[in-house]
Amino acid sequence: MTVVVGFFATVLLLTVQASQGNAPIVREAVTFALAAGCAIRYWWVILLLPWPARWFRMLLLLLAWSALPVIAMTVTSPVRWALAVAALSAIGFMTEVYNGITGQWRIGSEKMARSLKGDHVFGAVSAGGAAAAILLVAFLRASWLDILILLMVLADWARLIMMIHRHQGFIDEGQLT
Repeated sequence: MTVVVGFFATVLLLTVQASQGNAPIVREAVTFALAAGCAIRYWWVILLLPWPARWFRMLLLLLAWSALPVIAMTVTSPVRWALAVAALSAIGFMTEVYNGITGQWRIGSEKMARSLKGDHVFGAVSAGGAAAAILLVAFLRASWLDILILLMVLADWARLIMMIHRHQGFIDEGQLT
């Protein structure tokens, strides 16, 4: 439910921003792509992995889906927008580290579990690196933020598509159980 509410709240806020014409259309499109990528990733992972109720995991989920509407609200200011995206990346980093530590990757065959563990490690490195890069560029070369975040969102989509394709292969081979 949190994923659905967070996604549609983000889309609604982006629609309001677009109707006011105060934000560059590219930044709005990148924000929508970011929100859609997060939604697809969470929907896929929720269907794939066991999600035992743990308060810290729920807190991270709520923080991530609260950050997306903030990103949409700050789309008119490049630095504020970038700082909100960096915050989401930091939450993503914490989520990947937490999921790795708690062994959420330990499902399916050994090959699938190894792949999931690799996803957590690569996700933590990607999200942590993204947060650091965005912060650095926000304070040194703010004019590069739109391009940097666009490239990061495109790279994240590529990683998401590869992850879903790889996991679907494991499922098709019956390696989920």
